[in-house]
Order: sequence, then C-alpha cells, then structure tokens
Amino acid sequence: MGKEPDNLYTIPVKGLSVGKHQYGFLIDKKFFEDFENSQILGASLKVDVDLERSETWIRIVSAIQGTISVECDRCLDELVIPLKTEASLLVRFVKNEDEPEEDLETITLDPSEAILDLRQFFYDYICLSMPIQMVHEEGKCDPEMIARLENARGEKPVGENGSPFDRLKDLLN
Repeated sequence: MGKEPDNLYTIPVKGLSVGKHQYGFLIDKKFFEDFENSQILGASLKVDVDLERSETWIRIVSAIQGTISVECDRCLDELVIPLKTEASLLVRFVKNEDEPEEDLETITLDPSEAILDLRQFFYDYICLSMPIQMVHEEGKCDPEMIARLENARGEKPVGENGSPFDRLKDLLN
C-alpha cells in the first residue's frame, strides 16, 4: 500500500465559499523526497496562492519564490539556485472527465471531491522554472573536481584517428 498523502499542500474545496481566498505554503527538502528521481536536493520556497472560487470552477494563481539546492552539472557539488516563478491553474468541476480540456493549465475535478491536492502542480512548475544548465559561477566549482576534469581532457582518445567513435567501427566487423 502506498504512502498516504499529507495534507500540507491541499485545499479543502468542499464547502469553500464562492469568492477570493488566499493560502500560503512552505516547501522544503521533505517535499521533494516524495518525488522519485527528483534533481532537487533541498529547498526553501514560499508559495503564495490566490484562489478564486465560482460554482463551476476554481482559478489558482500562485507565486513561488526562494531557493533550491541541486548538484552542479560541472563539479557535482551542491549548488543553490534562486527561484522565482508564477503558476496558474484552472480547475473545472465536471461529472464526466471525457469532456475536452481547454488547455494544458486546466484540470477537471469531480464535484464530489473534497480536497484539491496541489503537490504535483507545485512540483511541475518548480522543475519547469529551473535553468537548463545548472553550474556554479566561474571559479566557484570544487577545485579538486575541476582538476580531475582537466586531467581527463589531456588523455588521448581511444582510436587511431583520435576519435572515441573509431572503436565502434570494430563492432560492425
């Protein structure tokens, strides 16, 4: 049996009055431990959620701000990255999930559901806001690892023409 979700990142929608509401969430290292293969090693993030409820939908606009810790792509040492992003979501209440969704930022929820779990929503937007290349500023990487990388560059590639792919030709024979 799977781990029961905690209620730290949920909003009770059953009985929620029509109108505007505000919520705040804190995201730390424990949040990312529930997601397999997450690149994020730690975090200190604050999420401010503005929610507007109507009879048939909920509009969520959230601001996520703080820092995350990841491995540096160059030296594998810990790297702290500032993060600031906004994310929005429209939740429509429908009884039949076969109804077409308007866009990627729209999800459907059965009107009988009591809570709206925002964990996956927060996780996805945090991951999407991470830079493609995550490296320390020049000169800030682990000097021992940089020395090893420089040493490895000096080694001759395995192949008569100097290409590491020359060895693959032997597989065809």
